[in-house]
Amino acid sequence: MPQERFDKICPSPVSFLENRGCTPSGVIRFDVAEPDFPPPQAAVEATKQALSSGMFRYTSSWGIPELREALAAFLKSTRQIEYSMDEILVTTGGKFANYAFFASILRPGDSVILIKPFWTSFKAVPEMLGIKAVEVWAVPPYHLDEEVLKSAMNAKPRAIVLNSPNNPTGGVLSESDLRLVRDLAEDHDLLILSDEIDWAYVYGERRFVSPASMDGLRERVVVTDGFSKVFCMTGWRVGFAAGPKTLMDRLHTVQEHAVSSPSTFAQYGCLRALDGYQEYIDRNLAACRRNLDSVLSTLSSTDSIICSEPEGGFYVYPKIDPALCSSQNFCEQLLKREATAVIPGEYFGDNRNHFRLCYAVNPEVLKEGLGRIARFVEGLKNESCLSYSEGAKK
Repeated sequence: MPQERFDKICPSPVSFLENRGCTPSGVIRFDVAEPDFPPPQAAVEATKQALSSGMFRYTSSWGIPELREALAAFLKSTRQIEYSMDEILVTTGGKFANYAFFASILRPGDSVILIKPFWTSFKAVPEMLGIKAVEVWAVPPYHLDEEVLKSAMNAKPRAIVLNSPNNPTGGVLSESDLRLVRDLAEDHDLLILSDEIDWAYVYGERRFVSPASMDGLRERVVVTDGFSKVFCMTGWRVGFAAGPKTLMDRLHTVQEHAVSSPSTFAQYGCLRALDGYQEYIDRNLAACRRNLDSVLSTLSSTDSIICSEPEGGFYVYPKIDPALCSSQNFCEQLLKREATAVIPGEYFGDNRNHFRLCYAVNPEVLKEGLGRIARFVEGLKNESCLSYSEGAKK
């Protein structure tokens, strides 16, 4: 890949502070999609025990059998999908599972459909691999436009990427959305990457439905997931992929030659996290629901930000009044003036003046950060973003 093309790839939101010469110290961080809840204590203890017991050598590049078996039961319980152990690959994080899909199943010159707005890596990885991204807009917050998708089939795509609940909008695909995907997949011989990393974060009467559970889709879908978001175990770097054995064999080849295998002791910690997981998930979901109420209440108190209630996830995706400020300037000046970090929509392929705010944080931190945002917005009503920028330089 030519260097100049590589340099144009949008950075990950996790580098937002780094690219601006900031350090996390003193900054309230709503920018990273990382739940600020403790991981299951049993998982922490099991990780320690694994280290103490000498579980620090290579494992199978597929992952330890016990974890693969437990994940098969987990997917049956949470997604209503039957997988055998041979159809599950334990990966070095959910992101690597996604990377392995692109690297093993698609080829340079192939096209893949991305639904906007999308997690930035869904565009960056195909671009690095010479795969063409065909971008189509979702119907807000994250539902499918039949005519737009049908038109995108003219690009003769090989696959489509689904991410529900969606990062950054929190939208959740409905069964009617998935029926549309099924029809298009059958008519145009599409494979489907279904990133389900936030599957448990769904509110109200809505429910999460995996496309792999839909009649006629199982053999076309690769499900990716991990322990980072639902179990708050981001640092363990353990994810997994599930799908037809022929596709899993191809993902496995990428992992085997790229990273060998996931961390051994981390896998044993993740295995323990799957014991009695529902109570842990319910507790975190309730905390997020309370935090979301605080976010909606505070942001709706200003007439310069429109913040719709998300259907899922643990982030909101508000829109800033363009007369007030651009989203890029808003985020940069909020960081400089109020030491509070959020991510502009441009990172997600969106130039409509949105930003993403992660609210899975300590309630007191959330309250302080929301107060800073409200204060900042009030200041912007009296002086432009340009004035803020000039003031920061003095």
